[in-house]
Amino acid sequence: MATFALRLCPLLPLLTTAFTKPLTAIRRCYIPPPRANFGCALLENLTGRDEFGFNSYGQETTAHRRCLQSLRKAGGNTFVFSVGFCELWTCSKEALTAAASSEKMEVGTRKVFSELCEYQESLKTSRSPVFVKLWEWNYVDIAKECEEYLGPNGFDAVQVSPVTEHILGPEWWTKYQPVSFSLSSRSGSAEDFRTMVRDCRAAGVEVIVDLIINHIAAPCRAAKNAEVKNLTPCVGWNGSLFGNRRLGGARGWDQAGPEHFHHVEGQMMENCYVGPPGWSCGGGGIDVTDCSCCSCDFLKMPDWHTGLDEVRQMHTRHVQELHDIGVTMLRVDLSLFESIEDLSHVLNTVPWDFVYQEWWWERPDAQRHRYIGHFRDITYRYKLTHYLGNSSLAKLPDLFTLERGHDEIAPETAIYPIAFHDGRSWKAKPGNATYKNGLEYHQQQKFLLAWPKGNIVMLWGGFGWSRMSDGPPGCDDRTGSPYCQPESVYVNGRARCLPTPTESPLPKELHMERRWICEHRWQGVAGLIEFRKACRGLPITRTWQAPELSDGQLAFRAGEECFGALVRGYNEKLRSPWGHLGNWKLRGLEVGLPSGRYCDMGSLSTRREWDRRHCPRQVVIGTDGRILSGFVREGDLLAIYVGGRLS
Repeated sequence: MATFALRLCPLLPLLTTAFTKPLTAIRRCYIPPPRANFGCALLENLTGRDEFGFNSYGQETTAHRRCLQSLRKAGGNTFVFSVGFCELWTCSKEALTAAASSEKMEVGTRKVFSELCEYQESLKTSRSPVFVKLWEWNYVDIAKECEEYLGPNGFDAVQVSPVTEHILGPEWWTKYQPVSFSLSSRSGSAEDFRTMVRDCRAAGVEVIVDLIINHIAAPCRAAKNAEVKNLTPCVGWNGSLFGNRRLGGARGWDQAGPEHFHHVEGQMMENCYVGPPGWSCGGGGIDVTDCSCCSCDFLKMPDWHTGLDEVRQMHTRHVQELHDIGVTMLRVDLSLFESIEDLSHVLNTVPWDFVYQEWWWERPDAQRHRYIGHFRDITYRYKLTHYLGNSSLAKLPDLFTLERGHDEIAPETAIYPIAFHDGRSWKAKPGNATYKNGLEYHQQQKFLLAWPKGNIVMLWGGFGWSRMSDGPPGCDDRTGSPYCQPESVYVNGRARCLPTPTESPLPKELHMERRWICEHRWQGVAGLIEFRKACRGLPITRTWQAPELSDGQLAFRAGEECFGALVRGYNEKLRSPWGHLGNWKLRGLEVGLPSGRYCDMGSLSTRREWDRRHCPRQVVIGTDGRILSGFVREGDLLAIYVGGRLS
């Protein structure tokens, strides 16, 4: 969901929250286990296959939670888990930093969880996670994609659309209006969801759930009738009943009435409103850091009273079920509207691998990062697309200044998406990253991966739309049916996706076509994930730009082993004033890499079963460090690194 301009919170008499202090977050640390007498002390070593083994879903996640509970009883801050074993530790931040900085980063099967993990992303030796959002894919297809493409090509996690039962309708936003905590939705049944999580994790891909616990669905028209507004005449996707500030529930424990939602004093069925034209809260514009004071209904969707024990217990049961199934990561929708204290006492009952918050341009609150999670930083994306979308050739070298997004969101606390559903445009629009921009968009997502800045990035794999409200292929509001299910991406074992574009923007016949796009599958993405994991975090040691090069050409070297180059493209619709720049022949450019035959990782469509002997496009470097052969296509990006030399 979205927030934009901001306004003052109304002064409403609210019940005092039961908590005055947030619950500390214990998160996954991708570091070697701590060692005794090196700033860490082992408190207790627990064992037992029954308590710390696999649950009925075949997952070890429930055991992680049991280990966390034991840790809190023991008063520690770190635990190390392996199947059948739970080590409870107390460590200093310096001790874990030293462990993370050690040369040997292989962590094996012993997983470390700690309240001291936030520092690790600032270290050179840290991971370089690449996530992808598969927007409105069904669970069967997501499972197949994890096995066939995401796992083999190094994706760390896949984000799925909201998983709870929702209102009827074909639009994309119906999934953001929950009506129960059933896990059956138009993306598939609860069993489909559990199978998808199992298969993705088996392929090495964690699952991120888009968590909706700020609100429930707005009432349907029948529930607004004065005579029946206290009943539940509305029907959800899986048959659950709901009404005006009421949920009939699907699980027995997820029933709710007006008393469970914020409301105007003395009027249980009424509440203040957040939406256009003012949208949010705070009065300070982008200086706002928290909107939970408002307790208003966002877009008329009833706002959960998270200060109530009953509501928190309901939400806790939901997130713990997700964790039992094997979900290890979350995106928190409308996090700004939920208090840090209430939200932390739900989320932090679980030792998640990773949590991030929907965030716009608001000021980041250090407490929110500490107790909730990372911030989605969309400013990074807008800077990137400005330099490679709607700026002049003279401004192109400014791309080298891209170090971070939001001025106050540190890169180690951010996740950088290339696209997001609230940030789309109806038509191709330079500077706004969508598939409609064709080759221009592809160059932007390639640069996101190749540029060795930022820590966590998220790619996008979605569908084509002709109207901004369009749901996935298979869901068309022109049919008049409120029931729909996404068409399969995979048919006869193959993904039906838009081929990699070769021009900007897409031609008219593809611009509004309702089909699966799968931007994350376009040529070069798979190879550049390998490049990023090898080169991310290395210092920029050399850059090339005009007048040393021709206008529209850029190149950089990261460390002494990675090199990238690009040529600005031509926009057919806008008739770019610089005209066609053509391909850039690299012969003679002294890049300083060891001699050999290199694969242009930006040309590799998949690393699955790659023999590392052949490559669609190659670069040859001589003994003097100069390129002997190789070129960059107009509107494209080339990337080579020492580990990508061909045998």
